[in-house]
Amino acid sequence: MSIWPKDTVRSIAESCGITNPKDDYCTALAHDVDYRLQEIIQEATKFMRHSKRSRLTVDDINAALRVRNVEPLYGFTSGNPLRFKKTTANMNDIYYVGDEEVDFDTILNKPLPRVPLDVTFTAHWLAIEGVQPAIPQNPTPSDAKSDLLSKRLKANGTNAVGNEQIDVKPLVKHVLSKELQLYYERITEAVVSEEERLRFQAYESLRSDPGLHQLLPYFVQFIVEKVKQNLRNLTVCESMLCMIQALLSSPHLFVDPYLNQLMPAIISCMVGKRICENPKDDHWSVRDFAARLMALVCQRYGKSYHTMQPRITKTLLHAFLDVKKPITTHYGAIVGLSQLGREVIRTVILPNTKAYADNILREPLQADGTIRQLEASKCRDALTDSLLILIEEDKQAQIDSGEEQAMEDLDDVDEATKASVKDTIGDIIGEQLLLKCKQKSSLTPILEAQV
Repeated sequence: MSIWPKDTVRSIAESCGITNPKDDYCTALAHDVDYRLQEIIQEATKFMRHSKRSRLTVDDINAALRVRNVEPLYGFTSGNPLRFKKTTANMNDIYYVGDEEVDFDTILNKPLPRVPLDVTFTAHWLAIEGVQPAIPQNPTPSDAKSDLLSKRLKANGTNAVGNEQIDVKPLVKHVLSKELQLYYERITEAVVSEEERLRFQAYESLRSDPGLHQLLPYFVQFIVEKVKQNLRNLTVCESMLCMIQALLSSPHLFVDPYLNQLMPAIISCMVGKRICENPKDDHWSVRDFAARLMALVCQRYGKSYHTMQPRITKTLLHAFLDVKKPITTHYGAIVGLSQLGREVIRTVILPNTKAYADNILREPLQADGTIRQLEASKCRDALTDSLLILIEEDKQAQIDSGEEQAMEDLDDVDEATKASVKDTIGDIIGEQLLLKCKQKSSLTPILEAQV
């Protein structure tokens, strides 16, 4: 005998418009329904057991229906258990799920819900070469420690930790082989050694050896710490810049994620107040090297990180125009801006040349034989060289576009042109520029400048 009564089949058939169904049909359908129900319940029981549960839920039934390629039930969730009510009709007990009565006036008078936020998404690094970056989207070590504490408390069934010391493992374990550890020690010792041959061998190894990607974050950390601790040691600063250049030149290393750590070290060597103990040392060449290295980074990675060069330009402009900064810092800012291209020279350096030379350089240049005169003359030469870069690049652009003008005489700069140049960039820089550029057509970028 079927669990599903044939009277129920007859009632459902009559509700669908089928009148007077035969008893044989109802009995056969009842047996088939009974078989199908047992089949679905058996499949749902498998899902329940695989889920390590002892209570069958609606989700298990829906999963069993999907396995049988049957559309799942809608409107039933397993959040709360269903409560069936009992009633009697025609001497038969009927069980049903009670529906809550809803007052339409109450619903219509309720305030409208808040407008949901638009769906947005963003991308960030979960881990880079086995190391999790410290960004707001990733959990911090303190968060990981608190999560580990809560999990252990739940596992032990207690709410008190007591005096027990909990050893928290790092988020990502970065294992280095003994060979890599030995290589790291040898390289870090070689780049700061006094022997030039060892330093060049270390740079060449960093530039060409494959398989160093695991050591890259350690090399970056080493560079940052060395620059921070030895900012007045000219040799160490130069060695760190050479090490950065070697890492950037390696075709086997992915340096992009570490640019935000390397750029402050490069800029510190470029605009630092003092990067050597003796002011007479040749720290100018180190600043020039740092400027070229900074320009290389902007040129290579500027398209991927479009905000990098504008931020660097803003930082260098602030160092250039700050009258409280020393002249050595001004020099580093000038050579750095001049390496960023002719548009930066045209829009940043050229409009401020006259005011800077008159207010900052005029007095130190008159102090003969002093360190301040040497520093001021270096800044004067740097400004002149930057304007020459602008002139040469404009001339090359005209040649490339086919708009090159006819060659004029070498000494065709008249007095009016000289006066106009000096009025635009000041007499201090103007005299130096006119000594090196004696062709009137070449002075067009200077004469057309809007100050």
